[in-house]
Amino acid sequence: MWDALGRQHCRMWRSLLEGEIILARDARSDLVKLARRANVDERSLEAIDESVMDELFRVILRRWQGRDEARLNGMALMIAASTLGEIRRAA
Repeated sequence: MWDALGRQHCRMWRSLLEGEIILARDARSDLVKLARRANVDERSLEAIDESVMDELFRVILRRWQGRDEARLNGMALMIAASTLGEIRRAA
């Protein structure tokens, strides 16, 4: 079950970062269903999302220090986080 949750979470984030809002929404819905079967509550999923955002931000800062790519990738992460917030509210 944990592998399935991890893969689904990865699908959701990949869709978010690629700007595929419908796919991200569907992936989030599937993730929530899997989480319920594993007795993982919504707040725990949100905490995991926060950890993922933090880690992605750290990767961006370290990998692209001082380059335009850091700014662009940081913006993509902010858009993904905003979209995730919209998906959460719609659920």
